[in-house]
Amino acid sequence: MKIAVLSDIHAGLNRKNTGMDIISQLSKWIAANSPEVFIISGDMTAGPAKSLNLLNQLQEEFPKMKLLFVHGNHDIYHEDSKSAYDILLEFPGNLGNGPVELNDSWVVIGDGGWYDYTFGIEGYTEEQFSIGTFNDFTWPDKMNAHWPASDQIETKQHLEKLENWLEAYKGKNIIMVTHVVPFSRYIQIKNDPGWDFFNAMMGSKHFGELAEEYHVKKYIFGHIHTRYHEQYNGIEIICNPLGYYPHEWNSKDAEEEIFSTIKVIEI
Repeated sequence: MKIAVLSDIHAGLNRKNTGMDIISQLSKWIAANSPEVFIISGDMTAGPAKSLNLLNQLQEEFPKMKLLFVHGNHDIYHEDSKSAYDILLEFPGNLGNGPVELNDSWVVIGDGGWYDYTFGIEGYTEEQFSIGTFNDFTWPDKMNAHWPASDQIETKQHLEKLENWLEAYKGKNIIMVTHVVPFSRYIQIKNDPGWDFFNAMMGSKHFGELAEEYHVKKYIFGHIHTRYHEQYNGIEIICNPLGYYPHEWNSKDAEEEIFSTIKVIEI
């Protein structure tokens, strides 16, 4: 079974900056490569309505392909992010609706997740991370994402949901998917407080602990705009973002970048 993986498409912003329709280029890749499953690990575009529309558009264009998705932080930018989360659950392939069995032995379990400051650097309080401002820069989620509870509580709720599903499928070959980062290995430390402060908003070590506890075979995530594909602690790690044009792309052409970026794995 051929599984394609991509995250952090940021279709609206990249369309604006390239002048090219990012989703039409993605469709062109799908038509050329015919994956049986496509996993998008968050950040289709900004806001739930637009993200839902793009997901439905892709699924309708390729009805035989199983399109799976977890929300990213940009997807739930809304005055009520719980409402945004629920809107995105209207997409049948949203893993927040529950595990998806690919065959008798493989299952995909995921949800977008959130962050709880476990990747935060020392010297700052939880209140400072909660405010999310360092010098004159404020983390965009603090202005655009509005959950009913604290970051830590929202993260805990995602963790509890995932643990219940992992327990139910214990013993299966599990592909785990979040948007946020599960292991500190993938947090970039620059020894610059103006950068390192915001690592608190990258994810939670507890997602990685769940993956290890339940012997997850593959872990797919996004959020950080750096690409990884390696074995770590016995888990195949795939972080495969498209990222922002132009400074995070290897090509100036959207088709070339998308065709060279999408990762294909086989089970």
